[in-house]
Amino acid sequence: MTTPFPFQSAAVLTAAQMNAITTLVTSTKTASHTLTIADVSTRVIMNSASATTITVNTSIFGASDVVEILNIGAGVCTVTAGTCTVGTSGTLALAQNAGGTLTFISASASVFRADGVAAAAGGLTLLTAVSFTAQTTVAFANSLFSATYQNYQVFMELDTVSGSSNWTMQLRNNAGAISGALYYGGLIGTSYTGTTVNVGSSDLTAFNFGTATQDCNNIAMTVFNPFNNVRNTTWSGTTFNNNNNDLGGAFGGFYKAVAAYTGLQFNFSTTVTGTYRVYGLADS
Repeated sequence: MTTPFPFQSAAVLTAAQMNAITTLVTSTKTASHTLTIADVSTRVIMNSASATTITVNTSIFGASDVVEILNIGAGVCTVTAGTCTVGTSGTLALAQNAGGTLTFISASASVFRADGVAAAAGGLTLLTAVSFTAQTTVAFANSLFSATYQNYQVFMELDTVSGSSNWTMQLRNNAGAISGALYYGGLIGTSYTGTTVNVGSSDLTAFNFGTATQDCNNIAMTVFNPFNNVRNTTWSGTTFNNNNNDLGGAFGGFYKAVAAYTGLQFNFSTTVTGTYRVYGLADS
């Protein structure tokens, strides 16, 4: 049913037209479109696999005129200011199934209100997720750390340990593990019996997390500035292992040599099975 917009002077509306008054007239476009007066109080539906634009010009619409816009195509449709200004607090780039309302403040100014604004990019970007089986050395792929991110979040979980295993970590560059005796750090933990453990170390060839046994061994850590060749690389986080009466604690350390490091390597004295995930932390 065609709706009666715009109303005409002395027009007589039928019952069917009155019933259709809440139904917007729609028009489907498969290419970029410049709005015309015929689009007022209608819904313009964009349906294109390629990127398109809807252009808005002056002296076509008046104050309080509205145009609904809906993009159902795979191509992004961008509401574009031609000679008319288009303001928004959301987005003018409409992904598939996004839309909104264009409201005119005057003949030369409009505001677009998006019905739904895409969520901002998350602060964590998953860079890799790796499962490993029966390994004594677990090394990140070359160039996992890069100039793209300043800091990284690392999660390591051991599912099984073949026997009591010493657990250490080294920085890597693309040539391999960094084994200089320049690792410093410490760990403080408390067991379920209330026993406190304090471990400090310096001038070691690897950072020591202690002993892993059986299951329930994990680490969550932030690595700061690994690819920055101006500041020392540092790390801090939390750990849990079921050695020493189920010890949970916090640790921190640094490597006392400035260089660009591209990853980490975890070393074990017995074979281990588990997973690790590495995320880049957005700067803003």
